[in-house]
Amino acid sequence: MAMVEQAIAGGVGGLTFEPALERRYETDTQRQRLQFLTSTGICGAVIYNLFLISDWLALQDVFAYVAVGRLLLITPMIIAILLLAQRLTSRRALEIVSAVATVLSSLMPLVVMIYSDSPYRLHYQLGMLLLMVYCTMIQQLPFRFAAAAMASMLGIQLVTTHIAGFMDPVTWRANAFLYGSTVVLLLMASYFLERGSRLSYLYALRGRLLEVQLTDMARTDPLTQLFNRRHQGDVMAQLWQAAGTQATRVTAILIDIDHFKLYNDSYGHLQGDNCLKQVSATIKQLSAQANALPFRFGGEEMLVLWVGVDGQQARQLGQDLCTAVADLALPHPALGAEARVTISVGIATGLAPYVTAHNLIGAADQALYAAKDAGRNCLRQAPFEGSAAA
Repeated sequence: MAMVEQAIAGGVGGLTFEPALERRYETDTQRQRLQFLTSTGICGAVIYNLFLISDWLALQDVFAYVAVGRLLLITPMIIAILLLAQRLTSRRALEIVSAVATVLSSLMPLVVMIYSDSPYRLHYQLGMLLLMVYCTMIQQLPFRFAAAAMASMLGIQLVTTHIAGFMDPVTWRANAFLYGSTVVLLLMASYFLERGSRLSYLYALRGRLLEVQLTDMARTDPLTQLFNRRHQGDVMAQLWQAAGTQATRVTAILIDIDHFKLYNDSYGHLQGDNCLKQVSATIKQLSAQANALPFRFGGEEMLVLWVGVDGQQARQLGQDLCTAVADLALPHPALGAEARVTISVGIATGLAPYVTAHNLIGAADQALYAAKDAGRNCLRQAPFEGSAAA
């Protein structure tokens, strides 16, 4: 988000982003760009061949050569390029291929024009202007690619009209000025088109990122950074709904920080919050490694949901959680000089939908109370639920 905000503030004047953002931009726009260039390529090929009418009217003496070039050389090349484009995975490669195809399309009719004796050659060569407009305004090639293509097309235009020799020096220079000015104006348009496109992408990306942030905020407990009870309800509802078509083994691991009220009363809520954050961070880390979901269940209680594992795996994770919290070595002097913050763990595993979510959490809660009755800093595991019904 910070990178996006910085790019928006900068105005994208350089038509480029930071490397990571640039890679994302190219990846996000690759498919849309391919579809756009494919559709414009097909339409462009049709219109390109309709210019056979202009060829017939202006260059009748070499019309056969122009027709062969358009229909048997350039058109098959365009078809091949359109097929090749479907296989390209890089947007850069896609833009290069599109630019090259446009330049080659402009080369053939002007080269043929050199050998014509038609008095209409002066007007015929103005067709290059349409190809320049197509390159910048229709294909909307990125500025750098458009600049390379336009420079090539301008060079082709100036060289072929000079070789053809149907203009006197004054007319040729005036014609060259016309094309040079056109290139400058079209490149200005290309620059502003790409700048607007990039800014639009940034605003859209910022909107998506804000949506993700709001979603995260809505389902995350702000203190512990664990998922909240609301998201827990959504997740469990989804699990039990999916289990309606295929039974699913679900494990609930309920965790309570031992003597946390005494800790809060002795050291204050700020220190209590700090303790809660450290314990939660440890639970979150181990849960992520196990591909389990951690939630703040309430107060100093946390819940870990784990899908598709057996009782032994659940017990091992519960033991790892107890050990990891103890290894934090957070002092709890209210319990004694050497006392440390510990947790108690209750585990229950059941087969959804044969055991309800409410009963599964209740079984884990009973196991947690059993761990507390056993002296805390330990875990207890409830019997497997749902197997008989299954």
